[in-house]
Amino acid sequence: MGWLKWGIPLGLVVLLAAAFGGAVLAQREYGAAAASAERSGDEPVEDRISRSGVAYSPDAAAYPDQRIIEGLLDNYFDSINHKNYELWRSTVPPSKWKELPKGQWHEAYDSTRDYDIRVDRIDPAKDRSALVMMSFKSEQDLEDAPPEVKSRCVQWNVVYPVVLSGNGSAQLDISKLPNSSIAAPC
Repeated sequence: MGWLKWGIPLGLVVLLAAAFGGAVLAQREYGAAAASAERSGDEPVEDRISRSGVAYSPDAAAYPDQRIIEGLLDNYFDSINHKNYELWRSTVPPSKWKELPKGQWHEAYDSTRDYDIRVDRIDPAKDRSALVMMSFKSEQDLEDAPPEVKSRCVQWNVVYPVVLSGNGSAQLDISKLPNSSIAAPC
């Protein structure tokens, strides 16, 4: 009633009250959010790094079978970097062993070193398999470079199909790589 004495219309009083109430509510909500952010440090979440140095984005690290995939990728890249054919065989299906027997494998990978390995995303696929979207760099002698990119350093962006078995093991189905990778000189 006092507002009306001063000639302020009732609609304006309601509007001002709503605005003031909204401002108080916003301050309370944003203030709580700011306090929460201060408590959490408001820092970006860091990548998870595996024992072999493979980085996993927070999204990839949250994948339910990420630990199985991590072990597989660690073994796969360790096998190449340490020239361990038997370890490599444990990471791929038998069809790949037949395609690349030990002598040919050593010849193909004898100068290869993979690094800056990062898994950006892991998506579920059929039958408990997954698609791993990742990138890495590969250095090798020119004669060991892939035919499509004759360079000492190759930047790879790949989607690796991973088949997970019921016993908790996994394999990379790298036979599909020609259609699921992009390679460019570093």
